[in-house]
Amino acid sequence: MVIFAFRLETANSQKKMNEKELPPHLREDNLSEETKTLISSLPWNKDFIGNLYKYKGCWYYPNTLQGVLNFEKGFKPQETDIILASFPKSGTTWLKALTIALFERLKNIPFFEFNLYLKSSTPDLTKFSSPRVFSTHMPFHTLRLTLKDSPCKIVYVCRNVKDT
Repeated sequence: MVIFAFRLETANSQKKMNEKELPPHLREDNLSEETKTLISSLPWNKDFIGNLYKYKGCWYYPNTLQGVLNFEKGFKPQETDIILASFPKSGTTWLKALTIALFERLKNIPFFEFNLYLKSSTPDLTKFSSPRVFSTHMPFHTLRLTLKDSPCKIVYVCRNVKDT
């Protein structure tokens, strides 16, 4: 189960933030009508930030789910693509740093669901030089359908989060 949740604290106690203060992937302001219809049929729960919706066995905030759906519909992998996948807080930064050292040195590695497919359902991926390197927190079973017949490489970090 994947839950994208962040702890927001003041000096003395936790407080609920105004939605405009939240990072874009935690908001509910970028949803298509199709996604609104979908989330109305999904199991949901509420945390101190907002609503979480269960999609394909994973819990997502609404805008993050929009990014996941856009990725599933629109991503066309290339043979030379490299996808870095990991559970949140289980080595993503370390994995990206190693990859940058090997391939990209001066470039940022964008997340599919936070940076690319949240901002646009059809982002311009032609601006990335080959080999393109992307990152995601989507679990492997959710990547499978989109990347099923793809020759691209997936580096998946599977680590016990309790060990971090």
